[in-house]
Amino acid sequence: MSFSERLLEVMKEKGYTKYRVAKELNMSATTISNYLNNKTKPDTTKLEVLSRLLGVNRIWLLTGDGEKCRGDVVGEDSCSPVRSVKEDDSELTRHLVEIMDKQASSLKAKDDQVSMLISTNELLLRKITPLLERLMEKL
Repeated sequence: MSFSERLLEVMKEKGYTKYRVAKELNMSATTISNYLNNKTKPDTTKLEVLSRLLGVNRIWLLTGDGEKCRGDVVGEDSCSPVRSVKEDDSELTRHLVEIMDKQASSLKAKDDQVSMLISTNELLLRKITPLLERLMEKL
C-alpha cells in the first residue's frame, strides 16, 4: 500500500475530505490532492502535523512500517488523534508551514543560482577552449 492509499484510508475512516484536511492544516486542497494522487509527499514537518491531525503514526503513514496508531487506540481498527487541532494548534501549524514554505523558497532560489552558475561556467568553458587551443598552437 502506498503513502497516498494509506492517507486516503485514514481520511475515509475519520470522515475527512481533502478540503477539511487542507483547512485544518492551513494548506491548499491542491497540496492534499497531490498527496492523494501520489504526485508529492509531505516534508517532515507537514507529515508530523498531518499524522497528528489523523491520529496515526507518521512512520506508518509514510512507509507502512510499524503501528498504525500513535498509541491512543479507541477501537480495534481505529486511532484517535493525540490532540485535536485546536485554534492554538492551528496557529502553530500555520506558523510551521509558513517557515517550511520560506525554507523551500529559499532552497529553490539557491538551486536556481547554482543552475545559473553552472550554465555560466559551461558558456565560459566553450569560449575559453578555442582561445587555449590557439595559445597552444603559438607555443
